[in-house]
Parts: sequence; C-alpha cells; structure tokens
Amino acid sequence: MEPLFWPKTSLPVRNLRRQFKHGQLFWREVGRGPVVVLLHGSWHDSDQWTKILSPLGQQYHCLVPDLIGFGESQRLKDQSAYSIRMQVNTLTELFDALRLESVVLVGHSLGAWIAARYALRYPERVKGLCVLEPEGLSYEPKRWLRARWLVSPLGGLWLSLIKPFARKPIPGRSPSWLENYHLRQLLRRHPAACRLLFQRQRKDLEPEIVGTQLAGLSMPMVVLQGEGAGETSRQLTQTFAVAAPSAMVKVLPGNDELPSYEVTAIANFLDSWLSSVTGG
Repeated sequence: MEPLFWPKTSLPVRNLRRQFKHGQLFWREVGRGPVVVLLHGSWHDSDQWTKILSPLGQQYHCLVPDLIGFGESQRLKDQSAYSIRMQVNTLTELFDALRLESVVLVGHSLGAWIAARYALRYPERVKGLCVLEPEGLSYEPKRWLRARWLVSPLGGLWLSLIKPFARKPIPGRSPSWLENYHLRQLLRRHPAACRLLFQRQRKDLEPEIVGTQLAGLSMPMVVLQGEGAGETSRQLTQTFAVAAPSAMVKVLPGNDELPSYEVTAIANFLDSWLSSVTGG
C-alpha cells in the first residue's frame, strides 16, 4: 500500500459525551469505514492521538475516548472504584450504545492493558490488537515502587526535606531531586492512572493481569516499539511477544513517545496494518 498522504484539509472531529454506569465518558470521533479505537497511555488523554486522526480518518472510523478519570471524562470520587474491569465495562457500554459489532483496538501503556483485557473478554468483537509499551502483563511491584513512594504523602515530605541538600545529578547515579520532583508532579496530575497501576492491592490487580492469557488470542496482533526506546519499553515489548507468540513486533523510528511525536511513521504503519486486518 502507498504511504498515507498528509491531508490538506482536516476532517471534522466530533466531540461527544455520554453518561454510562460509572460516569460520563468523553470521546472524539472522525471518519467512516472500519472502526478503529485508540486508547491513550497512563500519563495522557485522547489528545495523545489527535495528530493521527486526520490521516487515519480518511479511511477509517476512528474513536478516541478519554478513559474514565482522564481528560474530559468524569473523575470518580471513590478511588477504590477504579479498575481495569470498570474501564472495559465502560468501553463495552460505549460500543453497545453505538452498535459497534467489530473494532480494531490500538492501545498505549495503560490503554494497551485495557485493550488486551477487552480482547480477552470479547475476542469475537475484536478484529485486531495493536499495542505500544503494554502494561498489565505481570504483577510488577518493584518497577512501580518508586512511583508509589513518590506519589505518597511521605514521598512529598521526603522531597521537601532533602531539597536543601540536593546536588547536581551525576550521570549513572540515582535520579536527582529534580527528576523525582518532576515525576511526582506528573503522577499527581494523573490520580486515576496511579490508582490503576500501583495503588491497588495485589489481590485486586492479579485477576486483571493479561500476560498468561494472551496466547489464547487468535486475532492479528502487533506490538510497536521505537528504535530509541528505553529499557523498560523494550522489556514490555519482549514480554508481550513471549506471552503472545503470534504477535508481530514492529520497530519504528522514535523513542517511547511514538503516538505523540512520530506521527507520520505510526500513521503510515497503522494504515498498512489496518488495511490487512480489515480487508480495506
């Protein structure tokens, strides 16, 4: 297939909202054709995919929701209500309301976890699954320990106490005070992601882990990785590839922020892959 041309005029994007069981959901919608649902990552909202909508919308019906607790969707007062199951249930309500019988799911990070969990529950409704930096492959308290500590009140107190003694960071050594401070600020802007990823008890997280079940999926699957991706991203890609042996691994130009910055590369790949998956 020829690479996507960049449209001279943008297609109209429809901004929509609807009340579902767990809260009001906001989503962007553009184009017509086979349905492609793009789910944002842990520290993002639907804006993450905005630049990709115009080229993909030329041939596909794209839906890009803000997950419950993110962006313009409703935030829940009860933090214990956040779960992967709740997000999947809300997506199911959305697809049922729009009478979408079959979709292709594209998910980044937390969005990839939700997409995979939906595909496991409703394999007959998913034509294909594309993931980037997929979370939810295993229970990883050690990897999440730093974030869990920084977002806690004790983490904030620790940062305030060591600030006067903070020194210029040394390459190869532990993260600097400033790095930890910026990470804490990022985490605090996304309380729903923090709750879903590393602030729940193991007994609540483990039933939602997808790693050991991915081999049972028969739809086309691909995991994308930037050629300059960091160690954690590469590990997540490898773990997914091992858990889902039939999945294709595709390396694209860029680093860990493919949807946000490598727009042309990811749009062209998705166009080609989606064509093979949907028969377009």
